[in-house]
Amino acid sequence: MGVVVRLLGLVLGLLGLLVGLISPLLRALRPLVGLLGLILRLLHLALDLLHLALRLLSALASLLRLVLRLLGLALRLLQLVLGLLGLALRLLGLVLGLPRLDLRLLSRAPGLLRPLPGVVGILRCDASLVFHPLQVPLQLADRQVNQSALVLVALALGCSLVGGLLSAGL
Repeated sequence: MGVVVRLLGLVLGLLGLLVGLISPLLRALRPLVGLLGLILRLLHLALDLLHLALRLLSALASLLRLVLRLLGLALRLLQLVLGLLGLALRLLGLVLGLPRLDLRLLSRAPGLLRPLPGVVGILRCDASLVFHPLQVPLQLADRQVNQSALVLVALALGCSLVGGLLSAGL
Protein backbone atom coordinates (compact mmCIF):
# COMPACT_ATOMS: atom_id res chain seq x y z
CA MET A 1 0.00 0.00 0.00
CA GLY A 2 2.90 2.35 0.62
CA VAL A 3 4.07 1.87 -2.95
CA VAL A 4 0.65 2.77 -4.28
CA VAL A 5 0.59 5.92 -2.18
CA ARG A 6 4.05 6.87 -3.42
CA LEU A 7 3.07 6.25 -7.03
CA LEU A 8 -0.09 8.22 -6.52
CA GLY A 9 1.98 11.06 -5.01
CA LEU A 10 4.33 10.98 -7.99
CA VAL A 11 1.41 11.06 -10.45
CA LEU A 12 -0.18 13.97 -8.59
CA GLY A 13 3.19 15.77 -8.53
CA LEU A 14 3.56 15.29 -12.29
CA LEU A 15 0.01 16.56 -12.83
CA GLY A 16 0.79 19.64 -10.71
CA LEU A 17 3.97 20.25 -12.71
CA LEU A 18 2.02 19.89 -15.98
CA VAL A 19 -0.65 22.37 -14.77
CA GLY A 20 2.15 24.72 -13.72
CA LEU A 21 3.58 24.60 -17.25
CA ILE A 22 0.24 24.89 -19.09
CA SER A 23 -1.09 27.80 -17.00
CA PRO A 24 1.54 30.36 -18.21
CA LEU A 25 1.07 29.10 -21.76
CA LEU A 26 -2.69 29.76 -21.54
CA ARG A 27 -2.04 33.21 -20.05
CA ALA A 28 0.31 33.98 -22.98
CA LEU A 29 -2.36 32.87 -25.50
CA ARG A 30 -5.07 35.17 -24.05
CA PRO A 31 -3.66 38.41 -25.63
CA LEU A 32 -3.20 36.55 -28.91
CA VAL A 33 -6.87 35.56 -28.91
CA GLY A 34 -7.81 39.21 -28.17
CA LEU A 35 -5.60 40.38 -31.04
CA LEU A 36 -7.25 37.89 -33.41
CA GLY A 37 -10.68 39.19 -32.33
CA LEU A 38 -9.55 42.76 -33.04
CA ILE A 39 -8.26 41.72 -36.47
CA LEU A 40 -11.59 40.04 -37.24
CA ARG A 41 -13.48 43.20 -36.23
CA LEU A 42 -11.21 45.32 -38.45
CA LEU A 43 -11.77 42.97 -41.37
CA HIS A 44 -15.51 43.21 -40.81
CA LEU A 45 -15.27 47.02 -40.85
CA ALA A 46 -13.20 46.88 -44.04
CA LEU A 47 -15.87 44.70 -45.67
CA ASP A 48 -18.53 47.19 -44.60
CA LEU A 49 -16.45 49.98 -46.12
CA LEU A 50 -16.06 48.06 -49.38
CA HIS A 51 -19.82 47.44 -49.44
CA LEU A 52 -20.42 51.16 -49.00
CA ALA A 53 -17.94 51.94 -51.79
CA LEU A 54 -19.83 49.50 -54.04
CA ARG A 55 -23.10 51.27 -53.27
CA LEU A 56 -21.49 54.63 -54.02
CA LEU A 57 -20.18 53.31 -57.33
CA SER A 58 -23.66 52.06 -58.19
CA ALA A 59 -25.15 55.49 -57.42
CA LEU A 60 -22.39 57.13 -59.45
CA ALA A 61 -23.12 54.87 -62.41
CA SER A 62 -26.81 55.80 -62.19
CA LEU A 63 -25.89 59.48 -62.04
CA LEU A 64 -23.63 59.14 -65.07
CA ARG A 65 -26.43 57.39 -66.99
CA LEU A 66 -28.72 60.31 -66.14
CA VAL A 67 -26.10 62.82 -67.30
CA LEU A 68 -25.68 60.92 -70.56
CA ARG A 69 -29.44 60.93 -71.11
CA LEU A 70 -29.55 64.67 -70.45
CA LEU A 71 -26.71 65.21 -72.89
CA GLY A 72 -28.59 63.09 -75.46
CA LEU A 73 -31.68 65.24 -74.97
CA ALA A 74 -29.60 68.40 -75.32
CA LEU A 75 -28.08 67.04 -78.54
CA ARG A 76 -31.51 66.19 -79.92
CA LEU A 77 -32.70 69.68 -79.04
CA LEU A 78 -29.64 71.12 -80.75
CA GLN A 79 -30.41 69.05 -83.86
CA LEU A 80 -33.95 70.40 -83.89
CA VAL A 81 -32.68 73.96 -83.51
CA LEU A 82 -30.19 73.44 -86.31
CA GLY A 83 -33.02 72.11 -88.47
CA LEU A 84 -35.06 75.22 -87.70
CA LEU A 85 -32.08 77.42 -88.53
CA GLY A 86 -31.65 75.55 -91.80
CA LEU A 87 -35.28 76.18 -92.65
CA ALA A 88 -34.93 79.86 -91.75
CA LEU A 89 -31.82 80.14 -93.91
CA ARG A 90 -33.59 78.47 -96.82
CA LEU A 91 -36.48 80.88 -96.40
CA LEU A 92 -34.05 83.79 -96.36
CA GLY A 93 -32.38 82.36 -99.45
CA LEU A 94 -35.73 82.21 -101.18
CA VAL A 95 -36.46 85.81 -100.24
CA LEU A 96 -33.04 86.97 -101.40
CA GLY A 97 -33.27 84.91 -104.57
CA LEU A 98 -36.38 86.62 -105.88
CA PRO A 99 -36.01 87.49 -109.54
CA ARG A 100 -35.09 91.10 -110.37
CA LEU A 101 -38.45 91.67 -111.89
CA ASP A 102 -40.11 90.94 -108.57
CA LEU A 103 -37.62 93.20 -106.75
CA ARG A 104 -38.33 96.02 -109.23
CA LEU A 105 -42.00 95.50 -108.65
CA LEU A 106 -41.40 95.71 -104.89
CA SER A 107 -39.29 98.83 -105.25
CA ARG A 108 -42.05 100.54 -107.21
CA ALA A 109 -44.56 99.79 -104.51
CA PRO A 110 -43.23 101.48 -101.33
CA GLY A 111 -46.28 100.35 -99.44
CA LEU A 112 -45.21 96.74 -99.85
CA LEU A 113 -41.73 97.42 -98.45
CA ARG A 114 -42.97 99.03 -95.23
CA PRO A 115 -43.53 95.67 -93.46
CA LEU A 116 -40.01 94.46 -94.40
CA PRO A 117 -38.34 95.84 -91.22
CA GLY A 118 -41.06 94.11 -89.22
CA VAL A 119 -40.38 90.84 -91.04
CA VAL A 120 -36.66 91.20 -90.34
CA GLY A 121 -37.47 91.90 -86.67
CA ILE A 122 -39.67 88.80 -86.53
CA LEU A 123 -36.86 86.70 -88.05
CA ARG A 124 -34.45 88.12 -85.47
CA CYS A 125 -36.88 87.30 -82.64
CA ASP A 126 -37.34 83.80 -84.06
CA ALA A 127 -33.58 83.30 -84.05
CA SER A 128 -33.39 84.40 -80.39
CA LEU A 129 -36.27 82.05 -79.59
CA VAL A 130 -34.29 79.25 -81.18
CA PHE A 131 -31.03 79.98 -79.34
CA HIS A 132 -32.47 80.86 -75.91
CA PRO A 133 -33.98 77.41 -75.14
CA LEU A 134 -30.59 75.87 -75.90
CA GLN A 135 -28.91 77.79 -73.11
CA VAL A 136 -30.91 76.18 -70.29
CA PRO A 137 -30.25 72.49 -71.18
CA LEU A 138 -26.61 73.19 -71.98
CA GLN A 139 -26.11 74.96 -68.64
CA LEU A 140 -27.87 72.08 -66.86
CA ALA A 141 -25.70 69.51 -68.62
CA ASP A 142 -22.59 71.54 -67.78
CA ARG A 143 -23.63 71.67 -64.11
CA GLN A 144 -24.31 67.91 -64.05
CA VAL A 145 -20.93 67.11 -65.60
CA ASN A 146 -19.17 69.32 -63.02
CA GLN A 147 -21.03 67.63 -60.14
CA SER A 148 -20.24 64.18 -61.56
CA ALA A 149 -16.58 65.09 -61.72
CA LEU A 150 -16.63 66.12 -58.03
CA VAL A 151 -18.28 62.83 -57.07
CA LEU A 152 -15.66 60.90 -59.06
CA VAL A 153 -12.83 62.74 -57.28
CA ALA A 154 -14.39 62.11 -53.85
CA LEU A 155 -14.91 58.44 -54.67
CA ALA A 156 -11.33 58.06 -55.89
CA LEU A 157 -10.03 59.63 -52.67
CA GLY A 158 -12.20 57.30 -50.59
CA CYS A 159 -11.06 54.23 -52.51
CA SER A 160 -7.40 55.24 -52.18
CA LEU A 161 -7.90 55.69 -48.44
CA VAL A 162 -9.44 52.21 -48.16
CA GLY A 163 -6.65 50.77 -50.27
CA GLY A 164 -4.07 52.48 -48.07
CA LEU A 165 -5.67 51.09 -44.92
CA LEU A 166 -5.82 47.60 -46.40
CA SER A 167 -2.23 47.71 -47.65
CA ALA A 168 -1.08 48.95 -44.23
CA GLY A 169 -2.47 45.72 -42.80
CA LEU A 170 -5.33 47.19 -40.81
